[in-house]
Amino acid sequence: MESERNNLVSDIKKMLERERNRSIFKKYIEYIRFPFFKNFKKDLKVNFNFPITFIVGANGSGKSSLLHALYGSPKGRSVSDFWYTTKLDPIKDSENNRHCFIYGYVTEYTRNLAEVLKTRIKKKDSSGKYNLDYWEPSRPVKKYGMKEVPDNADKREASKTRWNALEKNVYHLDFRYSLSAYDKYFYFGSKPNAKTLKSKQDVIRRYASKLKKSFDENTEIRFRKRKVNKPENITSDELKEIKYILGKDYIETKITEHDIYDGKVGFAVRFKTDKIAYSEAYAGSGETAIVKLVHDLCLAEDFSLVLLDEPETSLHPSAQKRLINFVLKQIKLKKFQVVISTHSADMIEGMPPEAIKILYENPDTGKIDIIENVYPENAFVRIGRTVTNKKVILTEDKLSKMIVEGVLAKNGDSELFEVFYYPGGATRLKQSEMTVYSKEQDSRHFIILDGDQRPKKTKETEETGKIDIHSLSDNEKTPNGLKKIIKQLVGQNIKFSYDSNASDDQKVNLMLKYIEYYYNNVFFLPCNTPEEIIWDDGLVAKSDFEDEEKKEIKSESDYKEKFALYSLAEYGSNTAGDIERIHKKFIKRWLERENNDYKYIKDIIKRMKDK
Repeated sequence: MESERNNLVSDIKKMLERERNRSIFKKYIEYIRFPFFKNFKKDLKVNFNFPITFIVGANGSGKSSLLHALYGSPKGRSVSDFWYTTKLDPIKDSENNRHCFIYGYVTEYTRNLAEVLKTRIKKKDSSGKYNLDYWEPSRPVKKYGMKEVPDNADKREASKTRWNALEKNVYHLDFRYSLSAYDKYFYFGSKPNAKTLKSKQDVIRRYASKLKKSFDENTEIRFRKRKVNKPENITSDELKEIKYILGKDYIETKITEHDIYDGKVGFAVRFKTDKIAYSEAYAGSGETAIVKLVHDLCLAEDFSLVLLDEPETSLHPSAQKRLINFVLKQIKLKKFQVVISTHSADMIEGMPPEAIKILYENPDTGKIDIIENVYPENAFVRIGRTVTNKKVILTEDKLSKMIVEGVLAKNGDSELFEVFYYPGGATRLKQSEMTVYSKEQDSRHFIILDGDQRPKKTKETEETGKIDIHSLSDNEKTPNGLKKIIKQLVGQNIKFSYDSNASDDQKVNLMLKYIEYYYNNVFFLPCNTPEEIIWDDGLVAKSDFEDEEKKEIKSESDYKEKFALYSLAEYGSNTAGDIERIHKKFIKRWLERENNDYKYIKDIIKRMKDK
C-alpha cells in the first residue's frame, strides 16, 4: 500500500515536471486569497502547488470555510449555498470592506495568470426584494493588489474590465452528502402519524418490497406520487476500487435514488457477496459512503475540482489510506484538482510537503492563519495531536531526526518516542512550540536543537550554565526584565499570548514557565550542525573516488557542502534524494563507532526517559 502511494505521488510529480502553463492540469486554481473573509487573517493566501491538497487543523480552524470558498469560485457557483445570513447568525461586512475572495488561474488561450474577485453584495431579485447573499464577480480592485486585464487578453477569456470566472465542474462531498435515504429518514426524519404506520420501522418495512423489486428487476417503480429510479449497476472497474478500499469481496453492488420514505430524495445501495445480500440499512456508514464517492468520482468529468470534507469519517485506517490511493489514481487519470480537509494522519502519510497545509487560530491576533509546505510527520503536532502515550521529540531538520531515530533504534527505545522534524527551524520552534508547551506545562514534548543554538555562557551562568530564577531581583522579575532574560537565553525576542486583561503577575508566571520548560525539555546536539556529527573522513579515504575529488572534499570546511561533493562523486549528482542516501550511509557507520557524540545523544535520551 505504501509503495503504491509512493509510486502514484512520483508519477504525478513527473506530470508536474512536464507541465507548461497548465497544459496537463487544465482549469487549475493556482491559489486563493482572502482580503476580507470570515475570521481569516487579512490577505491570507493558500497556494495549490500539488494536484491534491490536504487542509489540516483543529475544529473551528476554517477548513470547511476554505472548501466553501473554493466551491463558490467557478462560474455559476456561490458560497451562499453554505454560508448565508440569518437573524441568529448575521453576516457583517466591515465599514470599508465586503466579504470577498480572489483566486488565480492560467487562461487557456493567452496563458495569462488571471485573477477573479468574488464579492458578497446586496442585489434585488425578480420580486424587487434584496438578496443579502449574492456573490458576484467584480472588476479588479487595486487596493487588493489586482491588475487590469492586459490588452492581449482573448475575448473568449475576458471582457474589457475583468477576467471570466473559471468554468470548472465542482464536486463537494462531505459526510452529509454520503448519508443514504435510509439514514436520513431513520435518524433525522419525522415520525409517521398514520394509523397503520406508527413507527419509522413500520414505514421502512412497508416500502422495502418496492426497493427490492426495483433492485431485483432493474426497473423504475412509481406509486402514490413516489418513485424509485431504475438502479445503476456499479461497473466492474468501480467495484474493483470499492473492494480494494474496503477490503471486502463484493460480487455485485447497485445504487439508486428514491423518495419513498418521506418524499425527500436520497440514495440506496444493495451489496452482494457470495454469501449474502444486504442494503445500506445493514451496511456500515463508511461502506455506503465509499460506494457513493467512488461511483461519483468515476463518472466525474476530467479537470473537475473535487472537495472532500473529512472523508475519513467511519473508515478504519487502512481504508483511509487506500481511499487516498484511489483518489491519486483518479488525479493521474482525469487530471482532477482535489482539496481535502482532514483530521487523519493516515490520510496524509507519504504525501509531499507542498500538498499539506495547516490552518490554525493565531493566538496573537485571534485570526485564522496558515502554515504551508508541512511534512506529514509534523502536521498534527502543531494542533496538539496525541497518537499514543509516547513522548515526542522535535528536531530542526530531517537529518537531526534520522540521527536521533538511529540512536533510539540501537538502544531499543523506539517504542518510547515519536520523532518529528520541524521545517520552520529553531526560530519557529522557540516561538510557536515552546510557548504552547510551556504554557500547558507539557512535559512529554522535548526539543533537540542544533549545537549552534546553544546559549552563550555569561557571568551569571558560567558556573551552572543556568540562570537561577529564584535569585532574580524584583526588577528582573517583571515582564520587561524577563523578556530580556529570555532573549539572552534563546537568542531572539519571544511574543507571548496573554488575555487582554492579564496582570503583570500573570505575564511573569507565563514567562517563568517558558524559562523552566527551556531548562527541562530543550537539549542541544553536540556539534553545530548534524552533518558535522556524522561526518567520517575514513569513508572518503576508503572510497574509489579520484584523488582530486577526495582532495576537494577534504579541503571543504562546510559540512553540508562536504556531503554535496561526496554525493556528486558517488552518484554524479547531488539531489536531495542522493544526499539523503549518503546521510544514511554515514549514520550507519557512525552508529557502529559509538563515539563521544553518539554517547552524548544517548545520554540526552536517557534524561528524557527519566523525566
